[in-house]
Amino acid sequence: MSVSGRVGVVSPHLLVAQAVAAALRSVGTPADALGWDETLTTRTSPGRGDVGPSRLVVITDGLDNEPVIAHVRRYLAVSGLRVLVVTSVEAAVRWGRLLESERLDVVTQSTSVAELAEAVDLLAGDAPVMDPGRRAALRTAWALTVDRQQQLASLLATLSPQQRRVLELLAAGRRVSEVGAELGVSSGTVRSHVKSLRAKLGASTQLKAVAMYHQAQERVLPAHLVPAPRPVSEPVSEPESEHVPDQVAGGGPGLERGVGAAGEVSGGGVSLARR
Repeated sequence: MSVSGRVGVVSPHLLVAQAVAAALRSVGTPADALGWDETLTTRTSPGRGDVGPSRLVVITDGLDNEPVIAHVRRYLAVSGLRVLVVTSVEAAVRWGRLLESERLDVVTQSTSVAELAEAVDLLAGDAPVMDPGRRAALRTAWALTVDRQQQLASLLATLSPQQRRVLELLAAGRRVSEVGAELGVSSGTVRSHVKSLRAKLGASTQLKAVAMYHQAQERVLPAHLVPAPRPVSEPVSEPESEHVPDQVAGGGPGLERGVGAAGEVSGGGVSLARR
């Protein structure tokens, strides 16, 4: 099926893509749900010409892991394809690494259906969806997060295997006595390990050591750095050097899957509220 000139909607979960495509159509934006790999095959099939969409909305549905990011990177390798990722506030930082490409934009799941349709219009006009200052902030947040994780990884690498295991068990919620039972040592020995690993990590308390362990495993972005879509009528501004707005625009209630009488649409874990 040719969807050239229409927007394609994809997700690791096809039902989510179908729900969001239906939501866009309900506000007058031509959209088709595609399979996760379909846009790659349709746009590159020999002899078939350019039969795929020129605009792609990617609904990550909370699955912002390395395979999904790598897959979206392959979308960006398709000539001329503009990509809009809809993700959560917490996961947005993961996309900072791909924002050097002007053909990728990121918005959050609090984006309403009307706002998403406006963003799709911006893509059609080759205009940026994200404010330049917020794009820069997200890229910076990604770089800082990577730097922080590398520092934490270096600190964790100084721990002995036994100290590392103690910290892992504590981070999993085990008590000192339970860690001792797991490792076959006394509680006093566990506390000695905790004192030593705290010194190596520069953590003043056991809780701070556990927090550092968790930080090394996760990437978290402050909410005020997450971009919201810019209205079609809003002019492109110069990057902000010092201030990033404290609030994220958009938002809506959790909604049922499908289009209901109230005009509310949801796809699995993605909620898009029509306003």
